[in-house]
Amino acid sequence: MLNQIDIPVRGLKQGRHSFKFDIDGEFFKGYGNTQILDAGCTVRAEVVRHQTIMKVNCLVSGFVVTQCDRCLEDLVLKVDFEREMTVGFGAVEVEGTGAEEDVVLIDPTQSELNMNQFIYDYVCLSLPIVKVHPEGKCNPDVERYLSGECSAEGPAADSPFSNLKEILKDKNN
Repeated sequence: MLNQIDIPVRGLKQGRHSFKFDIDGEFFKGYGNTQILDAGCTVRAEVVRHQTIMKVNCLVSGFVVTQCDRCLEDLVLKVDFEREMTVGFGAVEVEGTGAEEDVVLIDPTQSELNMNQFIYDYVCLSLPIVKVHPEGKCNPDVERYLSGECSAEGPAADSPFSNLKEILKDKNN
């Protein structure tokens, strides 16, 4: 079941309001994301409601678990960011928004604003492109293999590529 991050719109009085939501690995699985294996994040939404617009400041902190691109072991990545969006009701002109700010228009009769897709996108975009353990923290067996220290004895020697090596040696001689 997908965690619901819903901010009430109808009946929300003008002024400042705070909401808190927790998301976990199931939240990401609900989107079919197979790269995030688990998560533990807290979403704090600070909402300032005005007559025709609403400012939503999202603070997300916690962690996600993914695979290390180098050794394929579990890698825990810290998540800590803040993102602001402006919500307009109906066909309202929203002025004074920065280039880094998201603007969303919703129907004035809508009872709540579902933030799931926004939070999912924000978390995924906050992750580094290359996800690796700090130097020296990867699985030592994999690091030895990648550095070429492992020998090609055992099952790997019976691979079709070992025969190709022999053919290349004969050709060069």
